[in-house]
Amino acid sequence: MEYRLIKADTKMFSKYFATYYKNNWFRPSWGDLTKVLADSDDGYWVVLGDDKVAGVYLSDHSIGLVFGIPPYSITTKMIDYVKSYTLKSWNLTESLHANNVLVEQVIAFRENGFVQVESRQCMMRPTEQLETSMDLHYMDRRPTKEDMPKIVEVFREAYANGPDEREVQVYADDAARYFDIVDPKLLEASSVVYDRTTEEIVGVCLISLWEGLPLVYSIAVLPEHRGMRLASAMLDRALTALEPDYPVLRLFVTTGNQAEQLYRKKGFLSGGEYHHLKYTIE
Repeated sequence: MEYRLIKADTKMFSKYFATYYKNNWFRPSWGDLTKVLADSDDGYWVVLGDDKVAGVYLSDHSIGLVFGIPPYSITTKMIDYVKSYTLKSWNLTESLHANNVLVEQVIAFRENGFVQVESRQCMMRPTEQLETSMDLHYMDRRPTKEDMPKIVEVFREAYANGPDEREVQVYADDAARYFDIVDPKLLEASSVVYDRTTEEIVGVCLISLWEGLPLVYSIAVLPEHRGMRLASAMLDRALTALEPDYPVLRLFVTTGNQAEQLYRKKGFLSGGEYHHLKYTIE
């Protein structure tokens, strides 16, 4: 028997995705899970004979959100078929990306010529009232739109030469988008830290809302001011400010980012890694 790909009914695909794709992003309810793909028609069934054996999301010239349907699992042969199907259908000439690949699926992709690009994980921690303190050389306050140029500069310097480095315009767009959508209550949980002597902003923590629960949108400290527990203090401020209204704080972190160890020390629980891989077309 040979594999086939069949376009999936949106409603049914979203239910299968909610059931069989690991809930590593700590989504709070069944309703939130089923909404993830409720408005998309890019879901496909991988079929073997008369059986649906897997689901796969094909969009933006990438393979994503692959899940097996019991009793079947993801195999090298199955990924080879999906890869061949997408390369032929899209007539790609440079590369094919695979996003949100689960740990147990990585081998099947690697055996088909995909290489690792990066890994990310979602983490969460209960909010609570904490005693917050900061070195006397620093002060923190609520961020404002007027801080955006300084915030972008902090991102640029803090993320340089690391796994989260991006173009400056990306940081600018992210900051502008944040201030356009943020709830004023979440600004109270956010902070900028500035040096009392120079009055320059040296640290930033922006808190947003994602699917009804708070999320660390961005957090960064300038390299020369690290080791002063500034990131820890900003997280304490967020956890304390959020506690009356929200039960948890979530965040995403790229594996290899030094902040990962801080989050673990602060009690954040990891939901497991998601991998981004790439197949280069020769």
